[in-house]
Amino acid sequence: MRVTHLGTHYAALSRIAGSLSEFASAQEKAASGKRIQRPSDDPTSMAKALAMRAAMRTSEQALRNANDGELWVNLADSKLQSGISQLQRVKELAIRGATFTNADERAAIAAEVGQLRETMVELANTHHQGRGLFSGFDTADAVAKVAGTWTYQGDAGQVNRRVGDSEVVTVNVTAFDAFGFGGAKDVFTVLDDLETALLSNDQAGIDTGISEVQTSMDTVLTTLTGLGAVGARIEGAKVRIGDDIAALRAQISNVEDVDLAEAVLEMQLQETAYTAALSAFARSSQSSLVDFLR
Repeated sequence: MRVTHLGTHYAALSRIAGSLSEFASAQEKAASGKRIQRPSDDPTSMAKALAMRAAMRTSEQALRNANDGELWVNLADSKLQSGISQLQRVKELAIRGATFTNADERAAIAAEVGQLRETMVELANTHHQGRGLFSGFDTADAVAKVAGTWTYQGDAGQVNRRVGDSEVVTVNVTAFDAFGFGGAKDVFTVLDDLETALLSNDQAGIDTGISEVQTSMDTVLTTLTGLGAVGARIEGAKVRIGDDIAALRAQISNVEDVDLAEAVLEMQLQETAYTAALSAFARSSQSSLVDFLR
């Protein structure tokens, strides 16, 4: 087989192009820190990385759900804690009203009880994210006095947040449960009756009111206990999700990332090979027609 000068020239150019391509690839990996730049680099590893990235996005969404659910729980807990404080103050006032018989003092106590009832109504009608905090799915206020009777105006809707593949938590409570509408007497009616008893100097009514206020406090405390359990579940879910995300990130790094020291060494080797190819081509291209004639 005859080897021509032109054939040698083309072969050298092909080797230079190949060497340059390898050098560019090594340089790209070192600069980006990624072993896989495109699916064709390693289809199997790319498929694994994509699957793990999808799993990580799912976990990140679950974490956002958990954070939002935690916000619901914390806000409801804060409002109910405040409600407990208001009821505790009402109980203190009722005990004081039951002790003294001065009508003017009882009237002043009754006025403060009325103000505390209005505060309780404001707490029950708190809104969050466009809906009543204690109204289920309803956007209206949770409680209102309709035709002289305190009424729960929300629904039984449950605000759920998915914090895992098979774990869904209910992050809301309703005023129907929290404020005793399902019992013998709701907290607002209790406060109305106590105010009336104080204004009318009804000793028996005041004594009954003290007992009913305690019952209302117990109802709110029971709801708070349930919220605490939900909050603990969310906290546990957040820790688990955080661990899952960290593990997935480590696995993705193992699949996609390069060892920086190895990447730099590879780049230097390819640069040396490319330089050598250029040098060899330059030396082989110095031949002239006279060299062939000699």
